[in-house]
Amino acid sequence: MKRLLTLLIATAVLSFAGCEYFENSDTLNISSFEVNLTGLPTLPSSLTYVGWFDGDDIPATYLFDKDADANGNISYINNETPLKILDSAQIFYITIENKADVGAPNFRPSSRIILQGRFTKGAANLWISENADKYSIARAKYSLDTPTDDPAANDFSGLWFVDSLDAGTPAAGLDLPILYGGWIYEGWIEVNGNFISTGRFSNPAAADLFNGFSGTAAAYPFPGEDFLNNAPSGFTFPLDLRGVKAHISLERRNGDPNGTAPNIILYSTEIPANAVHKKSYDMNYTNNTLPQGYAVIKVDLLE
Repeated sequence: MKRLLTLLIATAVLSFAGCEYFENSDTLNISSFEVNLTGLPTLPSSLTYVGWFDGDDIPATYLFDKDADANGNISYINNETPLKILDSAQIFYITIENKADVGAPNFRPSSRIILQGRFTKGAANLWISENADKYSIARAKYSLDTPTDDPAANDFSGLWFVDSLDAGTPAAGLDLPILYGGWIYEGWIEVNGNFISTGRFSNPAAADLFNGFSGTAAAYPFPGEDFLNNAPSGFTFPLDLRGVKAHISLERRNGDPNGTAPNIILYSTEIPANAVHKKSYDMNYTNNTLPQGYAVIKVDLLE
């Protein structure tokens, strides 16, 4: 009597080449691949999410393209993926691509990776970073200072993610995981529910992409902003930051140097009303629902 066996295949370790199950004409083998993703950001209608296999023995291989639902979720099941590809796959990842490019000749993945994971025993947990589990213990500090203005003026109108200013040895105030290419960090000030950006950044130990509110003097070589010039509607500059809120968010990388409101807030703090000039203060990790997902390879064997 024939028996149906369902196996999770260890794609990076096991090879089924030459296995009698697949050489025997009486054997039925059916591979399936399942993906579930949650918390994805909303995309413009011209963009979509694309899933890819990759490995040492295969090039990046397109599997599917699909839009997320209204809650940022994607579910996908495929029962037709060739077993040879599944057997050779070591990594699965999701990128953001232009819909017009999907299916074009030589269609290749962009650098805008949103989630990625490595297969272990046929399953891969998909995260925004190789070290996404480190967010709850990562260092996030800020200081108030206004380096781009007269040194004696507006001391509390600038927020910089920098440590040890009061010791005279400025150092990076952030030690955050390196993101996959589809993401970028952004700093924020919140005043009475209104948000204003300090700028987007990939490297927490280097200057960010925005300085549109700062003065003309040299800034710190770290993320941050002085709020002195070009105040947007609803704000008055110089902006005294004592008693307001500060955040660091996770944003979809779209080429903009700053945004208008945070997407996924990672760290938050309320700046003390009696904050001390150049003193370092801690931010708190406040997010437990990062974008994530999993992918599972299965093979049914009939003997």
